[in-house]
Amino acid sequence: MRNRALKPGMVTSMRGKKKKELPAYIRERISLDELLASRRVLQLVYEKGPLTQGEASEALDLSQGACNLHFQRLEYEGLLRAHRIVPEGRGPGRPSNHWEIAREQNAALGLVFDPPNVYVQLEDFTAAILFSQGVSLRACRRSEKIAEKVSALVVKAVDEARARKLILRHAFAALPGVLEPATGAVKRAVNFPALEGLDVSDLMQRAFKMPTLANSLGAAYYYGEAATIPANSTALVMYWDLGLGFAFGRNRQLLTVHGGEEGGRMISELGHISIDAQGPRCHCGERGCIEAYAGGWVLLQQFAGKGVTTLEHLVRLAESGDAAFQQALRDISKLLGRHLAGAIQMLGVSEVRITGPLAPLFHHGRADFFTGLAEIIGIHRSSAIQVQVTEDFKGQLLAGATRAARRVYFYPDEFSQLSRLSTTLQGQRMAGS
Repeated sequence: MRNRALKPGMVTSMRGKKKKELPAYIRERISLDELLASRRVLQLVYEKGPLTQGEASEALDLSQGACNLHFQRLEYEGLLRAHRIVPEGRGPGRPSNHWEIAREQNAALGLVFDPPNVYVQLEDFTAAILFSQGVSLRACRRSEKIAEKVSALVVKAVDEARARKLILRHAFAALPGVLEPATGAVKRAVNFPALEGLDVSDLMQRAFKMPTLANSLGAAYYYGEAATIPANSTALVMYWDLGLGFAFGRNRQLLTVHGGEEGGRMISELGHISIDAQGPRCHCGERGCIEAYAGGWVLLQQFAGKGVTTLEHLVRLAESGDAAFQQALRDISKLLGRHLAGAIQMLGVSEVRITGPLAPLFHHGRADFFTGLAEIIGIHRSSAIQVQVTEDFKGQLLAGATRAARRVYFYPDEFSQLSRLSTTLQGQRMAGS
């Protein structure tokens, strides 16, 4: 494979012209090694733009001179652009520059490991999809082979970015299982062991010099749904796959719990909360986890006698009207309603999104889910909760990964203390280990 490494902070000229050198008086006053000094200005324009330097100066309590330095530096970096606006009529108003993010010139990369497949998606900052492709990992038995397939996909995305003269700012890798807190390398992936040992952040840095945050698959699922969640609403996103995961968020920001030395953690592992100490054995090694009743791997085992071998077969079995499977789905839905009720009430959840390859199964137990909720928190509270099933889960998931990549670029602090270790699988013995 040819070396397609990107230089850190690479800026590609939009018109193929040689990039001008930043004036010395700006280089001497603002560090060019990082964007920290100009981060607040960048975030303000991202949130409120287009706006003038005067409006930014007032909003951030900065002098006009300081604002001018930041705007020039961010324009030089290819992040901002100005539109000259001339007042209409013969009034005394003077022309002014209104600044906005150069969305068509910048891009982010999302990598989604959704076993047995991996997907890579390139989007510019307008969220336009410029490249999207996946490959099966079924034949991979070791993480090194997976790394080769990922690199080949990323090369194609980088080539597309170069052809369009885009600036690739950041990547986000969404991974299942338990991740090392410091690096994001896969520590345990009970449903796809070949991922264990894979360090996507290191791979992307070595091969492409691209800053990459590796985190939970749940983060991508949440950000995939966030665009359709009403402002000021707290949402629960349940992703139903071989396993059963959850993500909570408010105002397009993940909710975390804090404690211990790992910092904030996603509230993602409710699927591994035990509801019966004598219940069935879960893949995590414990008994009676919610996932041990409702996970896709459980359903595959229970209905293997009906010729079911894939998640797609489960969806088709439900659509066929099979009586035994319909009853199983009603029982599972009621169980989910009962055991999610406490978290829903405690966090003030008003929006629930069901996503993942098994999301269509929820239609067959929707009424039972609300029955389970009502048994714990009452009919009045449960009826106020809006539940939607995501039809295009893969499209939303990939969009969520690129959206997370953009967000971590603009708001790195939001992710800097977000641990990759789950709250319940940390230190637990895996089944069969």
